Amino acid sequence: MIDILYSGYSYTHKEGIRFDTASGHAGFECWLLVFSHSPVYFPFEGGMKLCPPDTVILFPQNTHKFYFSPTGEPYTNDWIHFKTDETIILDFPLKGVPFTPSDKDYIHNLIKLISWENQINKDPSNPVINDLFHALISKLSADVSVSNESPYRAQLVNLRKDILLHPEKNWNVAMMSDSLSISPAHLQLLYKNTFGISCMNDVIKARIKMAQDKLLYSTDPISAVGEQCGYRNTEHFCRQFRKFTGLSPRQYRITALHKNNREINNYEETGT
Repeated sequence: MIDILYSGYSYTHKEGIRFDTASGHAGFECWLLVFSHSPVYFPFEGGMKLCPPDTVILFPQNTHKFYFSPTGEPYTNDWIHFKTDETIILDFPLKGVPFTPSDKDYIHNLIKLISWENQINKDPSNPVINDLFHALISKLSADVSVSNESPYRAQLVNLRKDILLHPEKNWNVAMMSDSLSISPAHLQLLYKNTFGISCMNDVIKARIKMAQDKLLYSTDPISAVGEQCGYRNTEHFCRQFRKFTGLSPRQYRITALHKNNREINNYEETGT
């Protein structure tokens, strides 16, 4: 059960904020997730630490919740006040300690979706909120487990997201390393250690996946598909496609279409 009491996102406190919920005050007994988009002082090792924008903290239930922004500066954040008995939240590995998520847009958008859904249906048994909240906590838990691996992790995640969404770009190691302001050798080492694959192999895999989709769901010529996926030379595209799939683009299109047609016919005949 996840009972959302109060939530919001992208709210700017023009004069800053000083949030203090001690024992006996409203909010003390519930959980509080804060995703700060501005510099903010959060509790840390018995004191208060100035944290950078895009910092998350999860305050447990029945604890003092205290944070504030630098004096006189506008402050923007997302937040969720909630009650729960869900094990995934009760066992969260880093309660009451600030940390930086690897993908700030992912976290922000999940909080937005949770807030929207809560306005539509505030029922604690709402399965949509439950699924969204589980996705949010799972993502944050994964970030906590690797939070000390690399100071470049968030930038690496954004780089990989761009590669997977736009493999057709003219990617090369030099442009990737420039985007992180590190050397090409350092970029390749960090990328491989973080994702278990080299950055250029990630580009190739993403291009081949895009090509597979286009071969199945479009009637574009092989040369056009290759160009749409970032290949300037059709022969190179065909050679690389065969290396990763075991089939030429033409063979793959024919095989995939036959398989797709069989599945459609089977569904029409059996309904499954």
